[in-house]
Amino acid sequence: MNSLFFMYLTNGIVMGIIFALSALGVSLIVGIMNVINFAHGELYIFAGYISYILSVKLGISFYFAIPIAILTIFIIGILIEESLIKPTYGNDMYSLIITFILSIVLQNFALLVFGPFPNKPPNWISGATNMFGLFRYGNQRLVSCLAAIGIIIIVFLLIKKTWFGKTIRAVSQDRETASLMGIDTSKVNMLSFGLGCAIAGAAGVVLAPIFPVTPLAGVEISLIAFIILVIGGMGSLWGCIIGGLIIGIVQSFGAAYISSGYKDIFGFIILILVLFIRPSGLFGRKAL
Repeated sequence: MNSLFFMYLTNGIVMGIIFALSALGVSLIVGIMNVINFAHGELYIFAGYISYILSVKLGISFYFAIPIAILTIFIIGILIEESLIKPTYGNDMYSLIITFILSIVLQNFALLVFGPFPNKPPNWISGATNMFGLFRYGNQRLVSCLAAIGIIIIVFLLIKKTWFGKTIRAVSQDRETASLMGIDTSKVNMLSFGLGCAIAGAAGVVLAPIFPVTPLAGVEISLIAFIILVIGGMGSLWGCIIGGLIIGIVQSFGAAYISSGYKDIFGFIILILVLFIRPSGLFGRKAL
């Protein structure tokens, strides 16, 4: 009984950290630009598809396939911001509609190019590890979790410790004052949107070996990301971490002790409870 409990807990923590990574890009874009990117999940699956093509079809090592996939999504994000999002500044509803339409377009494009069948890049590592002498847990999930932690740490260091991070925090706190101080807010928007999309791509390449990508897989990822975003608090990076862990653990125990068929409902239940108790989310809306 204890071994099963700790196995479910471990799985919840692992998946929670990976979910947190998937939500981090959305939170970054919302916190800086006040733009909700409905195409977040589609950028996630395209990163998975790119890593699949590079590693399976072209035979490139995943050590090279992963950064190439993330960089490609970063460039795509910049192109999206410059061509579609930038003209909508000043009207949040237009940007929301644009990204919603983009999500549908990208879904159909993926269906047309890759077909409806799931595609999966090779595992980075095989086998399982004996966890504390209680149970065995898949090495691929453990490595994916470690990769997600590493990426999250890099993002936090970038935001908190670098000149670029100070710049985007200044813009998130007061865009007008930042502009008066000589900061090019348009360039910050462009790079921030690209970075947020790249984080979605990073989540895609981390999760693709565990959950094969399909044209509609991004819908579930987007849904989880937005639930985590609201639970943690709009624009709060720490809120993403806590929200992701909550959703991961609740889903793991709910699927184990109630039914795996209802695992997606558990997230909505937590969301309703949090909004009932604290409508602004656990960490509220605050600057990065």
